[in-house]
Amino acid sequence: MDDFLVEARLRDGAKPKRYTLSDEFEVGIGDWVVVTDEEEEDCAVLTSRPIPLPVEWEDIELPRIVEIPDDTEIEKTRRTRSEREPEAIKKAYERVRTRDLDMKLVQARYFQRSNKMKFHFTAENRIDFRELVKDLASIFHARIEMRQIGVRDAAGVVGGYGICGQELCCSRFLTGFDPITIRMAKDQNLALNPSKISGCCGRLLCCLKYEHETYAEAKRHYPRNGTSATWDNRQGRVNGINILKETVSLALESQVIEIPLEQFKRENPSWRHPSSGKPAVEEQLEETVDEASLESLEDTQIAIDPSESGGEETSGSTGRRRRRRRRRNRGGSGVEESA
Repeated sequence: MDDFLVEARLRDGAKPKRYTLSDEFEVGIGDWVVVTDEEEEDCAVLTSRPIPLPVEWEDIELPRIVEIPDDTEIEKTRRTRSEREPEAIKKAYERVRTRDLDMKLVQARYFQRSNKMKFHFTAENRIDFRELVKDLASIFHARIEMRQIGVRDAAGVVGGYGICGQELCCSRFLTGFDPITIRMAKDQNLALNPSKISGCCGRLLCCLKYEHETYAEAKRHYPRNGTSATWDNRQGRVNGINILKETVSLALESQVIEIPLEQFKRENPSWRHPSSGKPAVEEQLEETVDEASLESLEDTQIAIDPSESGGEETSGSTGRRRRRRRRRNRGGSGVEESA
């Protein structure tokens, strides 16, 4: 008996999942099947044609398609998802408000074969929903399960379209969520406008991660902002870069010009040197600092580079000078001095 690899979608807007299909079933795209989802049997719709199971997938344990539902079960599933589940959310919200629980219901799912209802919700803190479960069980006459999920997972469950006009990545193909930082938006020279770099979930766009490595690698071949440069026998400083156009902006006196990167390198062969007046240690700090420590970067720079504060000494260097004077005094007079 040979196995095939197929994809099926459990809910409208949900991400298709991979399943193994036995050759005893003859199905195609758009057909209904019964699959095992989170230890429960549920109906799904095929979104791909069956293909022979690739060799690299043979050792991977995938859920299987259990059987083909009859017309009665298919009609009952459609009616449940279009009528019963939306109505369940409304009734559950009434009990949430009555219990004064700080939670947001995202989805209600009914497993008709096991007479079980599962509610997904989001909340900032842990919620004691034991009394709520009792209320819902008496209303729906089914086993109730409550599951708390994050806002990113909630966006994937609900589905929708992003500012790019395409279906959300989290509901289409993403299998997990990588850490996204504001540094990724800065490295790509994006406008730090929350409405432009935030997704439907209110968090930073997942797609900021897709090209970040390419931009981070490309920036190594460009000068830093503030680097001293010469162009047409005039002295200026780097005002910005454009990785897509491969150009460098120079501020020359009262004029800002844009020149190709290669011409900039020919005119300024020492462009890699820290000519912007910043110490090498500070250059390394800017490479490794993340958005979580940006607020404390100014304090770190002051301790490293006293010249930026008008030549004033930092508290660390002042303390070292005082200790050296105490040691000289003790060596000269032989009188012990308290710190």
